[in-house]
Amino acid sequence: MENIKRNNLIICNLCSQVFKKNGPDHSEFLKCLNCGSIARDRVIYYCLLEEMNKRHGIRQNFVWQNKYFSDKSLIEFSPRYFPKTKDLFFETFGQYLSSDFDMSMHAGSIKMDLTNDADIKKYENRFDIVIFCHILEHIPDYRLALRNLHKIIKETGFVLMQLPLLESKYTKVTWDEFHGDNTRVYHRFAFDIVDELEKIFSRVKVVVGQLNFKITSPEIHPEKYLYLRNHKVDCEEIGPDTMQLLGLGSPDLCEALVLYK
Repeated sequence: MENIKRNNLIICNLCSQVFKKNGPDHSEFLKCLNCGSIARDRVIYYCLLEEMNKRHGIRQNFVWQNKYFSDKSLIEFSPRYFPKTKDLFFETFGQYLSSDFDMSMHAGSIKMDLTNDADIKKYENRFDIVIFCHILEHIPDYRLALRNLHKIIKETGFVLMQLPLLESKYTKVTWDEFHGDNTRVYHRFAFDIVDELEKIFSRVKVVVGQLNFKITSPEIHPEKYLYLRNHKVDCEEIGPDTMQLLGLGSPDLCEALVLYK
């Protein structure tokens, strides 16, 4: 393990590939040369593995062909596919579905609109695991989408969610803002989203890279983590050693939310 750190290597927790660090410590970089996962993807896989390891009491370090997932149903919204990723998921999970709203940039196997009750009805209580990353900020009625996410997971299921958490408090976007795939942004979220999530889900866990560090990025509000420090929140820190080992990027953008039925 020390040899890996010393040689600036990264272990991919999706496919188990070891590769040389190949970019800056940022959530959108550090791509695995085998499966194509980037830093923010591996944060989600870290949360997924931690959840299943705690449930089973035996540590597994990689998602691919992990026995914990052989009977689990997974749906991934707006999947960020690298050619090999889909194959790895099909080889690992009992059932894997993907969904996209407009079937353009992230074409999925089904089309599910989380604000359409008819779309949701046939998938209620269907999935063990939902991956829902960088989507909520693009949905005008995001509260309805959250309620419907709750409906599609089983009683023992959970949602792994990421969204750009750049602010110190929620800000409604009243100007033109678009992300790289030309999808409009309606909301700029902060950790106070936990207040709303706790009204819908039985438990909300926040996973962050680190809590005590100085934010230097100009795109992030310097008081971003103030909510977590001032409120009673179920919060787990990954820590710098694991972040380096798995190539999870910089701490100021290394986070995810785990939502339980």
